[in-house]
Amino acid sequence: MSTSTSSVGSSSAGALRISGLSSGLDTESIVKSMLSTEQSRVDKQAQTTTKLEWKADALRDINTMIKSFRSSSMSVLNSSSNMLSAAAYNAFSVTMLSTTSAVSVSAGASATAGKVTINSITQLATAATMKGSSYAFSGDTMNTSTTLADLELTNALEFDDSGNISFSINDEDFTFSKDTTLTSMMSTINNSDAGVKMTYSSLTKGFSITAKTTGSSSKVEIANLTGNAFAETNAAFGISAGTKNGQDAMLNIEGVDVVKSSNTFTIDGITYTLNDESNTAISFNVQQDVDSTLDKITSFIDAYNSLITKLQDKVEEKTYRTYTPLTDTQKDAMSDDEIEKWEEKAKSGLLRNDSSISSLLTTMRSAFYTAVEGAGISASEIGLTTGTYTDGGKITVDKDKLRTALENNPDAVTSLFTSTSTSTDKKEAFNESGLVTRISNALLSYTSSATSNTLAGLEKQISESEDDEDTLKDRLETKQEALWTKFSAMESALSSLNSQQSWLSSLFSSSSS
Repeated sequence: MSTSTSSVGSSSAGALRISGLSSGLDTESIVKSMLSTEQSRVDKQAQTTTKLEWKADALRDINTMIKSFRSSSMSVLNSSSNMLSAAAYNAFSVTMLSTTSAVSVSAGASATAGKVTINSITQLATAATMKGSSYAFSGDTMNTSTTLADLELTNALEFDDSGNISFSINDEDFTFSKDTTLTSMMSTINNSDAGVKMTYSSLTKGFSITAKTTGSSSKVEIANLTGNAFAETNAAFGISAGTKNGQDAMLNIEGVDVVKSSNTFTIDGITYTLNDESNTAISFNVQQDVDSTLDKITSFIDAYNSLITKLQDKVEEKTYRTYTPLTDTQKDAMSDDEIEKWEEKAKSGLLRNDSSISSLLTTMRSAFYTAVEGAGISASEIGLTTGTYTDGGKITVDKDKLRTALENNPDAVTSLFTSTSTSTDKKEAFNESGLVTRISNALLSYTSSATSNTLAGLEKQISESEDDEDTLKDRLETKQEALWTKFSAMESALSSLNSQQSWLSSLFSSSSS
């Protein structure tokens, strides 16, 4: 922030200044007084720069506020709270009609209300696993930082002539030396493209290798190459070379046999998580969760109203014209509290009657009272009405009306909020767009324009003002040096006269004596 000003009493490097030694004048004060007009110009230009910087900061704050609103209410990263997405309006809940722990069920936005029955769960999906024999490790306590050569195994590791063991898992080849630690070996296997995880159980003192995927396509295929790490007989890790496959989940839903490679899957918007097998029928109801959708819409309207209020306050904020940015000299004479209170008023009204913000508010207000073509329902019909112009056009919500609309015509409500248009005509596109789509477009248009045009223009003005300020400072310093040169010359001349007078006085004194 450019509020500093040049001090006319300061000394420039290299300049010799003689201040009132012979004349008795307060040269510092005289020079300062003579330069007051120039100093005033510097101060005024510095204040202009500061005010432009404040305005730029105020506009950045508006951008940040708008981006925060869009992030919380219109982000694709969170579909459930993204009011631009149909998923936010189509919430469903599940009520279990059977007591069971064999399966858990949830419903997404594409689900359909109704009763569903799982007739049976024949088997769960499993990952391919090759479990080694118990007590493959013969020591008391496993230390995974032990080298392979020092590892205490029931069937001791045998290395090839190069001191290595080699094997492949799912066509990925591995070679480890005697000096490799068990931790390093297991980490290399687990982080490889083999798609498996090797673990050790301190309970059984055995090893196992498990595929990272489930289902019948899940596979662990081990081939021993050199040494006996996974030999067919006397395998050091207790796991013999060979192949194992996983299995698919098998169940029957509404009389239809279902086979899935995972125990968690989604069918028709309903997500199932299988936990156990069951021969007993399991039924549940899917119903629209009106309360959840109602809460999302009212929360969005609350956030919208808050944004409208803040924007309206900015364009109506009072301006205190007598409170200008403080100079450094003025700040030196004030306390921190006084400076804070002063600058609070000096910054007030920077965006008063800002045309871009006013235009944004007008567009956002019209978003609600202009009918959405093709939606088949209006905002007022679902309980959303706009207030007066004086209150910024905030939205009021009739929750009973909104609840009824969600219960009886949820698709129309969704369309009213989220419809999009492919038209290239701005007016037609606006009329065909849903309420939230209109608001989102208006906010994006404002932030884009504020960043690329308004703020860019302000940055240019700030730069130009800083250049003007530097020019005025240079002029001030040039005039200041000229004055000091003259006063210094005068002091030198007076000093010389005083010396001559003293010499003459001394001569007269000598002759009279």
